[in-house]
Amino acid sequence: MLHFSKITTQGKDFNLIASGALAFKIHNKILKDETFLQGTKISRNMLLGSVPARGATDSDQQKVFFVIISDLDKLNTESLCKMIAKERAKGSYAVCQVIPVYYNEPSFKAIKMLRQNFDEVVELNKLTLGASKALISSEQQTCIITDYSISMARIIYHVCVKDFAPSKETGTKKGNLVYA
Repeated sequence: MLHFSKITTQGKDFNLIASGALAFKIHNKILKDETFLQGTKISRNMLLGSVPARGATDSDQQKVFFVIISDLDKLNTESLCKMIAKERAKGSYAVCQVIPVYYNEPSFKAIKMLRQNFDEVVELNKLTLGASKALISSEQQTCIITDYSISMARIIYHVCVKDFAPSKETGTKKGNLVYA
């Protein structure tokens, strides 16, 4: 099941999609972060197939998508990729963060498909700290992955608000024309 949230600010959309138990927990923590609560409107939804279950989508508007996937085997990757490909054709930008649970043939194929359809795919494998020692506790890994995901979402959101914000042009100044 894909959980879909649209955060609207300054007339621009930042879309957050999550699939899997860990991804859904991260999704909820992102939505509770102060960055996303100030001056924004948040609408939560589910994705059925490749479209939101309710609500209209603007056909020409550029959007930013941040997708977090933790259960790659259970995800209908193909329908998600079709939706992202349509949005990217309109000039939207899409980043996918994958937290692999299993390393098997279906997950390798799914990651390959994601790489072909997203602007960026970040794979979070076993995390290491300092002297390249793997973290033992899954709780420690989950905490670090969550913090990393929230930080990444903040960065992408701020870039979305700045880069996709309507430009405020003051027009040309009359009287300052220069002829060559």
